[in-house]
Amino acid sequence: MGDALAPGLDPSSPYSRHIVARFSDFVNPAAPWPRRLWDIGTFLALEEIYEAGIWLDRHVLSATTISWLRHNLTFHLGRDTAFGTPPIRRQLTQCLGSDLSLHSDGRRRLRYLIDMARPEYLDRLAEEVASDDPPGPERTARATASHLLDSGYSSATLRRWFEGKAGLSAAELLSEAASLDHTPPQLFHIWVSCTGLPKVHELDNPLPNFCFHSDLPQTLADHLQQQARRPLIGAFSYSIQARDADRAVEVVADVLERIRARTRFAGLYGERVFTAEYAFVESEHRFVKIHIPDRGAEIMSLVAGGQLLAVDAAEAFEAQRHALDDALDLAAPVNSGSVAPAITGAWAALEALLTDAQDTDQTEGKVAAATRAARLAACSWPRAELTALSYNVDSKGPGGTALARSLSTAPTNRDRAELVAIYLQQSHGLPLKRSWRLQGDVAAVSRMNKLIANPSQQLTEVSGYIEASFRRMYRCRNVIIHGGSTRSDVLERTLRVVAPLVGATLDRLAHAYLALSIEPLKLATRADMAIQLASDPVMGFKLVDLLGNQ
Repeated sequence: MGDALAPGLDPSSPYSRHIVARFSDFVNPAAPWPRRLWDIGTFLALEEIYEAGIWLDRHVLSATTISWLRHNLTFHLGRDTAFGTPPIRRQLTQCLGSDLSLHSDGRRRLRYLIDMARPEYLDRLAEEVASDDPPGPERTARATASHLLDSGYSSATLRRWFEGKAGLSAAELLSEAASLDHTPPQLFHIWVSCTGLPKVHELDNPLPNFCFHSDLPQTLADHLQQQARRPLIGAFSYSIQARDADRAVEVVADVLERIRARTRFAGLYGERVFTAEYAFVESEHRFVKIHIPDRGAEIMSLVAGGQLLAVDAAEAFEAQRHALDDALDLAAPVNSGSVAPAITGAWAALEALLTDAQDTDQTEGKVAAATRAARLAACSWPRAELTALSYNVDSKGPGGTALARSLSTAPTNRDRAELVAIYLQQSHGLPLKRSWRLQGDVAAVSRMNKLIANPSQQLTEVSGYIEASFRRMYRCRNVIIHGGSTRSDVLERTLRVVAPLVGATLDRLAHAYLALSIEPLKLATRADMAIQLASDPVMGFKLVDLLGNQ
């Protein structure tokens, strides 16, 4: 018999299947929060600390904040062997430990290292995956997906690109991802039909990026009119350099939102800007829906508890109005608002609920909310994953009949999750429905097995990833509020990964208060203790009860 294939070269190996499944999760914009990316990639994280030199000199970010970021990056990037050779990684470690202020030699060196290591990153990762001693599958899938998303690809395009690749080996998938990464950005010409403008006859003529109906080529005008519900006044026209058409339209959607924001300053004399629902991508001759991507911040406990619309006008300005109501108002832009109000509002909501007067600037200050929110999200993760798995048990598979029967009589999702946890603890596997669309469940079983084997360690690791994202949101908030800047790729990418985590945290806080009258800081304290005691077989909390048994 010949030598066995390395796991990364064998498409049927658990290693390859795990990477392919998790990549699919990470590029799926509809994936539930426990299966999404929880952090940005290596190079965007380095771009952030490079950019931080500006804000450090302007006293927008403190030396303590930068110190925490250095330490966190040094720890996590030290495990990213695809960054480069050992000498290059040593240079990076030395660089991160040096002065990174605006005009420092350390910052100049960091710029050189980023630009030198970025171009072949996925190629090096593909080589490591093909070796006999490949890197961990979870980290590899996360690094690949985050790198492509951070580089400007839209989730929609990556999802389409991934179709048909479910049967590839891990090495093949990463090689194709590397080829995709080498594809240069393109120039997309975008047209947006316009059917309403405020005081159209008093606007500048020519209006920037606008072409009146009479000046449009007749064929193009007829084509645009098909997507307009009212007579066409004209069309906005933008040339966008982007990785894909969907991303170019996302950029245009943001521009249109900024235009509409300006019209709100016109007082009683302002009128709305009306545009078509779809933009026409001329180079691809297709229409793409104009929308800000759904960011996935969901608070389903409001729905389950019948509290979604339970807002009492009589209490709107009463002193007894709970801080949770204010927090939900503050966080409302996180799903569909512009980046700046989404980040500042979401952070304000977490800070209001998860800090108190004892969190002073002499200690960690208000950033303590990031730590507490991360503990809450981490403690929410096991039950969310176990519950999702319980609904994909194959009742006809080996061992599945008895488990399915028990699940069918379980009174609550909490009980369903506990049945799955017990089954995994005994058998280390789960009879699952078979479909390539459900491969993410197989990867979830692997993660749950690791969690059951060492709860405190795994929960601490998960909490660390989530805390890094919440702290990044706090830094972005400071750049927006104190630096007055909204121009950074880091802001948008941070919101992409942190919005579902904000939703998950607020969901648990809302449930605890509305259903059990537990105050946010009490729940945060329980979450911290639960992680510390999770591996204690006698006094520790069950994995499905980390935040309580309701």
